[in-house]
Formats: sequence, structure tokens, C-alpha cells
Amino acid sequence: MAGSDDARALRQAMLLSGLDQWGQAWSLTYGAGAMIGLSELLGCVRDTLDPVAEAQVQAAFSRLNADEGSAFSFKAEVHKSIAVALWHTLIAESDRENAATVASQLGGLLLGLLKSMPENGWIVAASALADIQIRCLAHQLAQEGLAQEMTQELFAAISQALSAEDRKRILGGAGQAVVAWQQAQRATTH
Repeated sequence: MAGSDDARALRQAMLLSGLDQWGQAWSLTYGAGAMIGLSELLGCVRDTLDPVAEAQVQAAFSRLNADEGSAFSFKAEVHKSIAVALWHTLIAESDRENAATVASQLGGLLLGLLKSMPENGWIVAASALADIQIRCLAHQLAQEGLAQEMTQELFAAISQALSAEDRKRILGGAGQAVVAWQQAQRATTH
């Protein structure tokens, strides 16, 4: 499929979908003004499409959104990357109110995955939470002060909002990934 029109349309739909996801997250966090550059980029991408190509991209975009498993690795990586980027924004924040706003947005994004991806959203959420914990351990991030407090509050709020089954799957899965990472780190240092 690499050179086919369908493959090209799917790649462009994935690009537009990824940019759309980043744009939604950033506009919620930073306001509509954060979208100016992204809007221009999307316009440039769309301006290169003739009407037939635009229709193919729209069809691919619809298929991508309709089927949760379609391009799952791509979707998972986009959502995880957005979550980790928002968490970095959270821990860099020095104002408690702004940090709480980012934490709320991040928590909402992770919990929203369970609705937008009912079959596999928990995997993405668990992966993002594991990645955050691993970054804390590997790079001594969020070890004190507001960054630590907000990270702990984020995890507590997510835990509280989840059903018992989802809590076990998501937080348990994240915990298992962190333990596996720690074991791998120990194995490489011995």
C-alpha cells in the first residue's frame, strides 16, 4: 500500500488526526491563541489537496475515527505523548492554580480515553501513567514541592474517578510496567 492513493490518504488522515489531538489538548491548556500556528499548518496541508485527494483523506479520517483498533499504535503514541507533555507542563508550573488547571486537563484527557477508546483506552492510560512514573524515577522529576504534590494529586484523582475494575487494570498495569523497568535497570547495573 505504500505508494497507493489509499495509503497516502491514510498517512495524511493520521497526520491531521495527530495534529488535531495535540491542538485540542493545547487549546484547552493555553487557550485558543495557542492554535494559531497549528491552524496555519493544517491549512497548508489541506491546501495541497485537490478535491479528490481531500475526499480520500476525509474517508480515511472517518475510518480512522470509527475503528478504535485502526492505527492503534499511532493513536496510542499520540495520546501518550500528549499526556507526558502535559505532565511536563504541569511539573514546570510554579503557580498552584495554573498547575491545578493543567492537572485537571491531564486527568480529563486520560479518563476521556476510556470513553473515546472503550476497548483499549485503558492500555494507553496505563502506559502514560507508567511513563510519568518512570520519568520521575529515571530523571528525579517531581521529587518535591508543587511538582510532587500535583503529580500525587493527579494520580489520586484518577484513582478515585476510576471504577474498581479500571483502577486495577490501569494503575495495576502502570505499576507492573514501572516494576519491569526497575528490574531492567537493576539488571543492567549488575
